[in-house]
Amino acid sequence: MNQEAITIIVAIIGSGGFGALVPWVLDRIDNRRDPLHEGVKELLFCKLELLHQQMVDNGGVCTVETKQTAERIYRAYHGLGGNGVGTEMRNDILDAHIQEDRQ
Repeated sequence: MNQEAITIIVAIIGSGGFGALVPWVLDRIDNRRDPLHEGVKELLFCKLELLHQQMVDNGGVCTVETKQTAERIYRAYHGLGGNGVGTEMRNDILDAHIQEDRQ
């Protein structure tokens, strides 16, 4: 075999091994962050739950700022894989009547 053929074969085998190694390493890194993601998701859920409870305690009324905060929290929560009850709470907050400014 000539040198070029050997180089091509080694490159093909090497790239395949490297291609298999990279996803394995990335998966290991991602698994280490999993408890962190779950913890952050839980904290975001708790904050969303608090905003929802405040809205309920206020007779189903909240400020525009509260709605904006709930939307920002929900986007981060949803980005981490949160759904279900968090989505329902966000929708309730966004559907709530807007509190009038007290001047």
